Amino acid sequence: MPWRSHLEDLVGREQLLDRLDDLLRRALDGQRVTVLVSGEAGMGKTTLVEAVTAAAADHGAQTSWGTCIDVDGAPGHWPWIQVLGRLVRSIGTDHARQLAGDDAALLATLVPSLGDASHGEATDRARLLLLDATTRFLDALASERPLVVVLDDLQWADESSLMLFDFVARAPQRSGILLIGAYRHDELNPSARERLSALISHSFHLHLQGLDAGAVHELVERLLGRPADHSMTEAIHRRTGGHPFFVREIALLTDNAGGNVAHVPTAVRDVIERRIQRLPGPTRDVLQVAAVMGTNVLTDVVARALGISTLTVEAAARDAVGAGVLEPPGDGLRFTHDLLRETILDHLEVPRRVVLHQAIGSALEERMARAGQVAPAELARHFIAAIPLDGPDRAARWALAAAAADCDALAFHEAAAHLRRLRAAIADAAVDVGDDQLFEVLIAEADALARAGTTLDARGLLRAARDVAVRDNDSDKVARTALATVQLGARFASRRDEILAELEAALGVVTGTDPVREAQLTAALARELQHSVPEDRPRAGPFSERALELGRRAGDPATLAACLLARHDVLWTPGAEDERAEIAREIVAVARAAGDDERHAEGLLLLANALLECGSSAFEAVLDVCLTILDRLAQPRHRYVAETRRACLALLRGQLDAAAGRVEKAAALGDRIREPDTGNVRMSQRLEIVRARAQPDELRDFAADAVGHWTGAPIHAHAVAAGFLARAGDLEDASHHVATVVDLGTWRADRSYLWSVFVRELAQAAVALGDRALCAQLLHDVHPIAGSCGVNGAVVAFAGSHAHTAGLLAAAIDQRDASRQ
Repeated sequence: MPWRSHLEDLVGREQLLDRLDDLLRRALDGQRVTVLVSGEAGMGKTTLVEAVTAAAADHGAQTSWGTCIDVDGAPGHWPWIQVLGRLVRSIGTDHARQLAGDDAALLATLVPSLGDASHGEATDRARLLLLDATTRFLDALASERPLVVVLDDLQWADESSLMLFDFVARAPQRSGILLIGAYRHDELNPSARERLSALISHSFHLHLQGLDAGAVHELVERLLGRPADHSMTEAIHRRTGGHPFFVREIALLTDNAGGNVAHVPTAVRDVIERRIQRLPGPTRDVLQVAAVMGTNVLTDVVARALGISTLTVEAAARDAVGAGVLEPPGDGLRFTHDLLRETILDHLEVPRRVVLHQAIGSALEERMARAGQVAPAELARHFIAAIPLDGPDRAARWALAAAAADCDALAFHEAAAHLRRLRAAIADAAVDVGDDQLFEVLIAEADALARAGTTLDARGLLRAARDVAVRDNDSDKVARTALATVQLGARFASRRDEILAELEAALGVVTGTDPVREAQLTAALARELQHSVPEDRPRAGPFSERALELGRRAGDPATLAACLLARHDVLWTPGAEDERAEIAREIVAVARAAGDDERHAEGLLLLANALLECGSSAFEAVLDVCLTILDRLAQPRHRYVAETRRACLALLRGQLDAAAGRVEKAAALGDRIREPDTGNVRMSQRLEIVRARAQPDELRDFAADAVGHWTGAPIHAHAVAAGFLARAGDLEDASHHVATVVDLGTWRADRSYLWSVFVRELAQAAVALGDRALCAQLLHDVHPIAGSCGVNGAVVAFAGSHAHTAGLLAAAIDQRDASRQ
């Protein structure tokens, strides 16, 4: 395979090129191949990989490159934004949208040209969806032509970029993708080292070391364009250890020194510094600004930062290009090697660096005012570094904006990092920051960490935010902190005394002063009580009623919707379907008035569920409108909800094979998008399919599956097992599960939407076993709601008429009249 490259840099790399030749061939043959290329700075990693991409392009492969940058606060997914953006531009936006399919809105968070980005949930689950969508998009591209993706300088990669690299590398699908990651192994942070070390066992690892003496001799001759004395090249080899970049620098300086290696400084960075010091003063000033800016160096920003014209900057850049410090003009200014930029930074005094950060930040703000595109993260980085001179205000404003942008892009770790660096810089500079500003930073950082799944650290920040709120005696801050703490979540049916106490304390502060906050806190308290331990739940009802009263007076649609949902959750029990239908109708009305399609669909689904429990055929028309909205929204989670509800409809119509197909199709989608309730929904729908088929072996298998799956709801699991085993004729085994339910002792007190299935199956077992006492108890509980139907979940699975269950129980204890009603 012909390799194109800068030949001087590839001297002595023949074995590595042969290995890469083999790996590229595998990718061209349709395999997924991951290669990690490591080595010190200047070893030739980038040039080696450039040779691979050039050869791949010669063989018709698509190639795309993303480079990580050595600056704090780079936007999340930065190298992937470059990779995907270049790929979309190369194939055209229309074709890219076609390949992305349903994932286009997700991918638009990284490539805005794909259309409107998805503005759904910004959670850790949504981030996983983005990883999966990116992998599928790359696979779709590779199905048309083999694809080479390069991420360079991974030692500077943000956590989200490393996570995506790892996800793409480990994807199980066979695909013609060569994924290459290059990095300085001696500069990895602990997180990157851990992730890349784990990946090495699943990839091919090439490590670049210094050239041998023969290769150094050949490289020097090529650099000088004439034969070189062996004693000189051997001395250069000893001095540099065969490091290609250092060999080049010292060889050129040695040539200028008449071939006397002894006249060359020992430290190669001193060599670089000498080269830069030979340049004119204005050129060195430009290079200092360029070094502080990083890799995205814009001529107009350099000019504004230095107070000179762009023509002066361009003239200085030409001098630097002639000296081999900058690349020839292109899209901005770029150093020929990162070691040059790093050397300039190393020799830059701290006060001068702070001044330049402030000047660059101001210049970037001016560029943004001229409608130029500037990432908030870039502004945040410079103003955070300039805090000792500029103060915290602009730094905080842009750090908050950068965090919000990264949260929108589902880069939660990076969002939190902007604010963490801000707090550290404020502390280091010993400058005063106002409580209002500090509070916003703490709340935003806690939110980002919570979305990233780092709830322990988020709780600590929220405690600090609460301290600020209490110190300021600020009721709104107290309320916001309590509501943010609720969002961290807690396990269902577990004690949550601390959050209940915080909510009640916050409610006491805002009552009578802020109707919106009072409504939000009351609704949150109602829901937390409902999901707490059984002894807390009776308090939920009055709070949900109060929340609804407040919500209707608050004049805020989002607050009213939250209050309505809290009331609905408290009422979600058999027998309350009429009241829930009215609540659902109001949710629909509020959502329609606010133009909130997602909430509209949610309200319609809850209304359809309540109507189905009432036994009204009107549920189907309502559900049809809901499904139409979900189809129009078309995000993966919307498609999942729609597919599971269509499975329920097929079950209702007795179309068991069609229902089974939809159940499995929906479950596959749910697993792919990490829908947390996928397993429960699939089990609930399979339950009705197996029950309707009435095959003894299937019934027995499902009984075992139920006990293994519903470990968090043991009375439900054992009641299902008892009923299914009774249907299969295994009465002795059924009796054991009935005894377990009775022994647990909580089955008459806890009535969630699972209760209809629970009572139906326990009744089936009790009737089959002739347990008259249990039948009488169950009939006592079912008889008051005999005029309604049972539905498991929100139109997940129809559980049948409660009248049918009551009739079976009445007949079993010889209440003939009751059984016929």
